[in-house]
Amino acid sequence: MSYPPPGPGNDPYAQNPYAQQPAQPPTAPYGYPQQPQPGGQPAYGYPQAPPPGPGMVPGPPPGMMPSKVNGVRVMAYIAGGLQALVSIAAMIGLGVAAENLHGMPGYSSAHTPIGVLYILFGVCLVHAVLGLVLAFSLPKGGSGTRTGGIVWASFLTLFGLPFLPLGLVWMALGITCIVLLAQEGAWFNRPRY
Repeated sequence: MSYPPPGPGNDPYAQNPYAQQPAQPPTAPYGYPQQPQPGGQPAYGYPQAPPPGPGMVPGPPPGMMPSKVNGVRVMAYIAGGLQALVSIAAMIGLGVAAENLHGMPGYSSAHTPIGVLYILFGVCLVHAVLGLVLAFSLPKGGSGTRTGGIVWASFLTLFGLPFLPLGLVWMALGITCIVLLAQEGAWFNRPRY
């Protein structure tokens, strides 16, 4: 049996009821767009980011800090602020105590370590200011900022030792900052435009 050649009026599938019909694309539900998405992305849902190519670092979009770095920034603000407040309050308290000690009979400046305590709280105040500056500069995030953050957090951990039990908070914040900064090395080494 021969079929007529296909043409405008001759449909080969209309003459043979058992012939397989050509596959038609499925239709989208009512109200959804029919056009295909570029890059092979699904027609429904959110578009997906392209996979990282060679030399690209996977992670958040450029200019957006990872959540771990943002956490370090918040902890540096908290630790620096607390350390600054405690240092200033302690230095004011030492000044009041020194005034009261000078009026006491038998007072000898050689027996009171007020000068040593002033130096200790002065160093803590400088460390607190450096922590606040570091927290402010973390969004720019160079490798020097990461190194400075690790050094600052190490000193924060050490400064917690003489101030136990309150120092446990500083030690925990310092160790956490060190761990988080060590994990986010790729973000700090990213190319900048």
